[in-house]
Amino acid sequence: MKFQKQGFVNAALTVLCTLLLPGINFLQAQQASNLVVVVDKVSFAKGDSISFEATLPDYKTVAKTATLQLWAENVKTGKKWKFRYPLINGYIHAKLKIDSSVEEGVYALNFLLQKSFFAVKGKVSNAGKKDKLINYAMISKNKQSVINVTELDENKDFAVRNLLFQDSAFIIFSRPGKKNNDLEIKIETPLDSAFTPIASVTQFITIGDTAAVLTAADTAVYRFDAAEIKYKIIMPEIVLRTRSNKRLQDFDSENSTGAFSGSDAMVLDGLSSDEMANAPDLYLYLSQKIGGLRIETDNETGNRSFKWRGQSTEIYINEIRLDAETPLWINPADVAMIKVFRPGTVLMADAAGGGAIAIYTKTGEYRQAGNRNYSFYILGYTGLEALWK
Repeated sequence: MKFQKQGFVNAALTVLCTLLLPGINFLQAQQASNLVVVVDKVSFAKGDSISFEATLPDYKTVAKTATLQLWAENVKTGKKWKFRYPLINGYIHAKLKIDSSVEEGVYALNFLLQKSFFAVKGKVSNAGKKDKLINYAMISKNKQSVINVTELDENKDFAVRNLLFQDSAFIIFSRPGKKNNDLEIKIETPLDSAFTPIASVTQFITIGDTAAVLTAADTAVYRFDAAEIKYKIIMPEIVLRTRSNKRLQDFDSENSTGAFSGSDAMVLDGLSSDEMANAPDLYLYLSQKIGGLRIETDNETGNRSFKWRGQSTEIYINEIRLDAETPLWINPADVAMIKVFRPGTVLMADAAGGGAIAIYTKTGEYRQAGNRNYSFYILGYTGLEALWK
């Protein structure tokens, strides 16, 4: 993958957002401030999918890329669920499957149009006078990656704009030309701050065969509280509780999932030993610790990668796979554990044959006071076919 400009990460989602799906008999439609929202029906059972489409006819003058927030609220209890979707070229069609855990009752579907699109803004607290640019790599769970640079202004602030990805992603910042990452960064996502919708539409539905009956009284008294319009997208750090003095085993059991939790891996300890923290960088550390693992350097880009027994080695950060072109901008001192899977191990169906290296960064109480802050988990847009639970 070549370097990409700031822009959309998931081209497939962009294409889907511009296609009309035939065969849907839309029964409900409302319009407010030129935002048209159509829901396929009024009454649903658990396990059904709510199919809706939203259209902004004058998107060319309002916003070619915008965000549609969907707040579903139980009219009786006030319990809320929050979803958000990209509105590209004035259109989105999506489905939301109702989980069995959702209570029967009358629900208000509040569609709120936000002119902003997903972006990350931040400040480099320890930037020097000569720092004009910083690198960033964003790795999403759908295996899409973006690698680019962004400018620092005179106040050492920066912005990464127009990011499109589903579910969650891991974003890493680094100084250009530096092997050891020492950045101290604070970020915010403006999309998540309180805002005033430029348009809003409320639809009412019922969930349940007989228990929920939609009446005029339900809709007449309902008022959406816009004072709480905030969608926290930066995932809070996981607070881990050590169950014994075996910190590495505790960390492994609390953070390794699925195929990564197998016992066939070699485990390198970054919690109780200073050997990893004192290494010049992870490439050199791993090549010295793992027999047969070789570093290869791309002469054009200068990027380094690993090969094992002549085949490419997969790299994962916190179980999210990196593209081969994504630099490993993690300081060894910020790594809690590395799991090394030998060639022949299959972690994913399309994995390469040169084994895999899974790097886990320090989180929660495993972080030390001196650890830098240059990598973050962020949550993106809701998928076009998501689960409401």
